Amino acid sequence: MFQIFECSEGELEYEQDVPGKMIEQLENAESIPGVHWEIRIKCNKETKIAYGPWADRQRELLWQYFLPTIYEESLITSEPSIGQTRIFKSVHFKLLLNCPTTLDLYFMNKMKLQQLHIECPLKGSHINAVLPFSTNPDGFDTFLSMNILQPIIRTNLSFSPLAQAENILINVHIHYPRLWNSLQNWLIDITAKKPKSYFEYIFIRLINDWSSSLPPDIYSFTPFIYDITVRGDQVEILIPCNQGNWIDCSNGGDQESEENNYVSLCAKSLLLTYPLVFSEFCPKNTATDLTIETKDILARLVIPRSNRMYYIIEGLDMHKRFYTPEGVKSQLSLSDAFDKR
Repeated sequence: MFQIFECSEGELEYEQDVPGKMIEQLENAESIPGVHWEIRIKCNKETKIAYGPWADRQRELLWQYFLPTIYEESLITSEPSIGQTRIFKSVHFKLLLNCPTTLDLYFMNKMKLQQLHIECPLKGSHINAVLPFSTNPDGFDTFLSMNILQPIIRTNLSFSPLAQAENILINVHIHYPRLWNSLQNWLIDITAKKPKSYFEYIFIRLINDWSSSLPPDIYSFTPFIYDITVRGDQVEILIPCNQGNWIDCSNGGDQESEENNYVSLCAKSLLLTYPLVFSEFCPKNTATDLTIETKDILARLVIPRSNRMYYIIEGLDMHKRFYTPEGVKSQLSLSDAFDKR
């Protein structure tokens, strides 16, 4: 049994308009709002959410059972004429996290269970979704947004810290054409404020487990494009640089070990675009373009006090001089925000 949702105390709100009759609209009159349909879940105490590749495969099986693929072109939803009953065009779903929440992503690696543990200590995070109930001439669209406040991401490895940020905003726009096997376009936009990440290999294992689902089948193949955009404000990436690339995890605890050395890469802003094109069935290889734009890059060496080189580098730092066209300076600051971190 895989438990994907648990909440000790919450509220379920269901709101649905009673559709009226379509009336004739005057030229200068305001547009008539659509028929409203919304479901809200408010989590007020002890909320836990779990997901992963295995749970996503079960979701896919349930989807195929209740909403099997129709191997034909979808019909366009007809607009009601004057005097006919108005129709619902979409349903809105909102999940409001009004309490500290934990999210777990489980995946397998060489027959061992791995985990990404995400803590959201502040209340106010939310997940919104807009699901279509009508078909336009070019198809239909699904919208999903997630706003996570101060997430702290850890792993179940001996070295547990992975990432943290002040805020992460994820927007997903999926366009489905009317023909079931036409090209789908997924627009994924991720914006992080003051993210801090440790460079680890665990993401590759998660992607491998998520992508190794069922064997390829030409009868169910659908081409699609993942157009991924990642934006960051005051980004910091910590790369362990101990001797032999060894990471000390002997101290344990919630904080990273104080014995490790890091190379800290900082940037005022980061923009990463990564389109993933899956338009061919079982291609031999696929070319991808990765574009990274940064502003004001800063590299630092993070050394703990226990390192014998700490006081030597501290002495060099105290007496450093920079020769610039404006004269000799003792400090060159790219961003005051980085100096405070």
